Amino acid sequence: MNIMRPSSVALVFLALFAVFAGAAAAAGASSDKSAAAYKKAADQYRALKSRGKSGSRADLEKCLGRFKAVYSNHPRGSKTPDALYMSGHIYSELYKRWRKSVDKDNALTIYRVLVRGYPNNPLSDDALYDSGELHLVENRKLEALSDFRGVLRWYPHGGSARKARAMVERLDKEVGKAKSPAKKIAPQDEEAGETGLKGVRYWGNGGYTRVVLEVDNSVNFRASANAAGDSVTVDLLDVDDPAEKLKMIKPLEIFVESIQISKLSNDITRVLIRLRGKGSYSTIELSNPERIVVDVNAAKPEPAKPSAEATGTAEHKAGQTAETSGEPAESAKPPVAAQKGGTQAPYASLPLIEPLPPETDEIPKTPPPKEEGARAENNGAADKPAAAAGEAGPRPVPASARPRTIVIDPGHGGKDPGAIGRGGLKEKDVALDIALRLKKRLLADCKCRVLMTRSTDVFIPLEERTAYANTVEADLFISIHVNSNPRKKAGGVETYFLSPARSRNESYVAARENMIRQENDDEDMNDLSFILFDMQNTDKINESSRMAGIIQGSLAKKLRSPFRIRNNGVKQAMFYVLHGARMPSILVETSFISNPGEEKLLRSADYKEEIATGIARGVADFSKETRLARLFE
Repeated sequence: MNIMRPSSVALVFLALFAVFAGAAAAAGASSDKSAAAYKKAADQYRALKSRGKSGSRADLEKCLGRFKAVYSNHPRGSKTPDALYMSGHIYSELYKRWRKSVDKDNALTIYRVLVRGYPNNPLSDDALYDSGELHLVENRKLEALSDFRGVLRWYPHGGSARKARAMVERLDKEVGKAKSPAKKIAPQDEEAGETGLKGVRYWGNGGYTRVVLEVDNSVNFRASANAAGDSVTVDLLDVDDPAEKLKMIKPLEIFVESIQISKLSNDITRVLIRLRGKGSYSTIELSNPERIVVDVNAAKPEPAKPSAEATGTAEHKAGQTAETSGEPAESAKPPVAAQKGGTQAPYASLPLIEPLPPETDEIPKTPPPKEEGARAENNGAADKPAAAAGEAGPRPVPASARPRTIVIDPGHGGKDPGAIGRGGLKEKDVALDIALRLKKRLLADCKCRVLMTRSTDVFIPLEERTAYANTVEADLFISIHVNSNPRKKAGGVETYFLSPARSRNESYVAARENMIRQENDDEDMNDLSFILFDMQNTDKINESSRMAGIIQGSLAKKLRSPFRIRNNGVKQAMFYVLHGARMPSILVETSFISNPGEEKLLRSADYKEEIATGIARGVADFSKETRLARLFE
């Protein structure tokens, strides 16, 4: 993993989930508990303010902790938006009084969570307005202007509209004086330049699609679904008019039917994502570079009611196909965005992950073209002809009828070397070596497909890796990395699953893997570890936690006796690469490359083979309690 020099707190992980169906019911289930918790927090804050004093930092942080507990413990509660707003409000107060940058970043992040996740809540316009005021404190006029325009555009009748209108009129004049024909001139402490929509990428299959909108800078946006649930709208505020070639995209053989980009007005650019049926969506913002990720999933079909005899026969035949063969079941090429031929528009972004040509060996002999893209093995899969544009995509294959699949993700690659040891060893090379060994070991032990996000030294964006695993309908996702720490004595192995970080170190590890710059160690932890995330996937989180525990135990046992490697246990953090995974997923940190002794071990083929064996045995042990069990018999 990369160690990046500290500078300013960046948005580590902003996950905002808006679900077409089910969210309201889930919210109702916990509304009473969230209301009671919110009342206690609000009463404490009111009592503090009623004393006629501003309160100490410790007093305010105590109130903040109570509001945090509301949205952390009741993410779908009726009072969660109120608790979010009050948390942002208190962070704003802390920043204005003590001027700690982490307070400002936390406030801005929480306000964005509220606006994105609860766009129709009465407090969302206040959150957006308050965000603009925070930007003004630092003289960031362009960002403030964008927030105030957002209030007028999205909440024209809200309580903050009149104030926002006055601020827009004022700032329009001030910013207008600083314009030149070439670009907007911003104050010296503000990043200059327009924000543009640079491109669109996408991957998917008949029941899932991930769409990535690439932008120059962080941008205000709102996502929503139509009443029928068959389209998603993403409105971007204050972005350049996108290039003509990006106006309409028609993917083939995936759940998204089309992506249409249009300019609604001088300040709104609309991205309309039409689906081939009803579905749900979620969004997340990633940085370095800036992009907006939109995941859409087909709605689960109404369960059929076949006879018990028919059901048993179908399952039995499916089980024979996937589980009794000694070779991995043949599979068609994942229906990713850009199939060759057909009528797809040439301007649609090509996916970086595509299958290799069929090979007979476990590890391909023919390397992929030398370019900044990735190829993923499909173990002898045959290509499918592309469907015509506009034709309905294939329905998801029932789980009982498709081949079982494990996706291995070697971290970093290409222009991203990851962490580098004192002796010059690069994380990307070690991760790939271990991953190839792990694949070979799994293929020897498991009657299933084993795919890799990359098999050579190529760069793949983090959001693409999980998208690939979802597209091929993987049953397990394992990301392989090497740890690093400023303290050269730090060592050992540890395994992570996706969940809010519980410690500064866990947050630090996630920030490095997410390629995010960090604050100095004496700064408070950024609050993003506690922000709402995909609570809809609680089952997957629990499964990932179990898988992490079993694999960590197996790996630590394998390395303890001959190499005396420390068992650092199972940990949790918000990793980009695990976000949105529809299967149990983990990230394994296989020793510290920053530790001279462990860097030396990581150069050893025997040591890397033992790591691969320990992980493979853990996979087999975990699979005994899942639907993969028979594949390891």
